[in-house]
Parts: sequence; C-alpha cells; structure tokens
Amino acid sequence: MSEPHCRHGPKKRESQEGLFTRALKDYVRLLAERPVITKAVTNSIISAFGNIVSQTLAPDPATGGKINWRSVFAYSSFGFLVNGPLIHHFYAYVEKVLPKNQPNVAIKRVIFDRFVFAPPFLLLFLYYVAIVEGAGNQGAVKKIKETYWLILKLNWAVWSFVQYFNMNYIPLKFRTVFGNLCSLVWMITISILRSRMAAKQN
Repeated sequence: MSEPHCRHGPKKRESQEGLFTRALKDYVRLLAERPVITKAVTNSIISAFGNIVSQTLAPDPATGGKINWRSVFAYSSFGFLVNGPLIHHFYAYVEKVLPKNQPNVAIKRVIFDRFVFAPPFLLLFLYYVAIVEGAGNQGAVKKIKETYWLILKLNWAVWSFVQYFNMNYIPLKFRTVFGNLCSLVWMITISILRSRMAAKQN
C-alpha cells in the first residue's frame, strides 16, 4: 500500500516543478513580447500585496486596524498606470544615454537616478497616492510638506545601493521586477519597524 504513495509523491513534486518552470518561462516570454503591460501588471500586484502586508503588520488606528482598500487601490493603480511603464522607459533611456562602455558609467547611472529622477518621481508618487486616498489637493500638499524631505533622504540612504546593483548587474528586462521585489521587502521592513516602535510607545 505504501509503494504507490511513494511513487505518487515524486510525480506530484515533478508536476509542481514543471508548472513553476512553465509559468516562469511564460513570464519571461511576456517580458520580451509585451514588456510595458507585463511590468505594469507585475508592479500593480506587488504594490497592492505590499500595501496589504504593511497595513496588516502596522495597523492604522484611524481604520480600527482594518485594511484600507482605498489605500491599496492607490498603490496598485500607481504601480499599473505610472510606476511600471515609467520605470521601464527610464531604465531603457539610461541604458541608451549611459552605455556600459562609458568610463565610470556605474557611478554616473546612480547619480542620474538618485538626483535627477528620484526627487520628482517621489513627489509624483506622494501626491498621487494622497489624492487617490481622498486627501484632496490641500491635504496632499500638506502631506508632501511634512514627509517629502524625510522620505527622500531615506530613499537616498537605502536605495542608492539597491539601484547601483540593479542598474549595473541586473539584465535590463528584469530591472523593473527586481526593483518591485526590493520595494516589497522595504515596505514590509518599514511596517515591522513601525509596529515595534508603536509597541514600545504603548
């Protein structure tokens, strides 16, 4: 009675591995055939998931600890409409104007990303999310004034290393996805830190 079960186990694992391999191959194919929409959808899903995890780990007292689905939509829609497509074209542009055969290109790419692209992109992100979450124009501007400089400095401190690795060692077609996954880890880390800080204060 035990032999069929033993034989079934490896077959099931092989089937699961085959399914994962096919899914990965299909995703890589979509990245090549339809890069913008694929990255937009990927960014949207990861952004929504990260926001849900963040709200779960660091509940908002204003919502009674419940998931704010409007916030989830704000992050997800930004990922789909702005972040995915824009980052795709940004990396392609950097690859064109700062090719690898240039001297000191690794540092030039990071400087361009950190000081030319990141500041206005962060401003757009904060404004968009605040508007979609329902803060209104005045509320969005107020939130930007309160948080922009702090978040930008934190972004420079942490993401400069991530972007150095991403733009110089990750293949072009995977850079947006790699950045999404790093963003997910970053959002979860910040949520854990916020949760621990809140617990200490209580």
